[in-house]
Amino acid sequence: MDLLLFAYRVWSNLEALDKLNLFGEIMIARHRDRRKEWVRNLFLVILAIAVVVIFFNLDIMRQGESLFSKSADKKLEFGGDLKRSDYTKEEISKLIRYTKKYNDIFGKVFIETSRQDSYKKISPKSKILFEVHIRMIDGTTISTPLRRSLRKELVSAILVKLEKDVGAYMDIQEKGKKIKSLVNTM
Repeated sequence: MDLLLFAYRVWSNLEALDKLNLFGEIMIARHRDRRKEWVRNLFLVILAIAVVVIFFNLDIMRQGESLFSKSADKKLEFGGDLKRSDYTKEEISKLIRYTKKYNDIFGKVFIETSRQDSYKKISPKSKILFEVHIRMIDGTTISTPLRRSLRKELVSAILVKLEKDVGAYMDIQEKGKKIKSLVNTM
């Protein structure tokens, strides 16, 4: 009987020891989970700081224009019969790309259009009259005489005229001459 009592006490102590060991393993697992959580939280904080630094402190440039400011888009204005909403996204994109190219010298580019026949609905074959007015950063203004184009070729005609005007302005600047106004009839 003593042997049975001894065996029971040993067995009870083993269960108690096993419970203690199990409790220790639980504590170690919790400690390991806390460490994993702490490392994960630290990683998320570092990632958030990196996103903030990249997004707000770096000025990502695209052909003289900030990704966030879109200054070339603000420099382009439309007036007359065709407003900005009357142009397709591709046409606006072409004009903005050109404006970005000379973003450092353009102050404002104003495109004024009117239909030749104001009673007709605008179609790709409609004749459009347009003028381009450019105000440079240095205060020089460039104007064009009235030009005519078909609606489907309007943006191409505007870009050709802009290129001629900017070319004439650059030639004058290279010669060292200072001008206030230029009317390019080419």
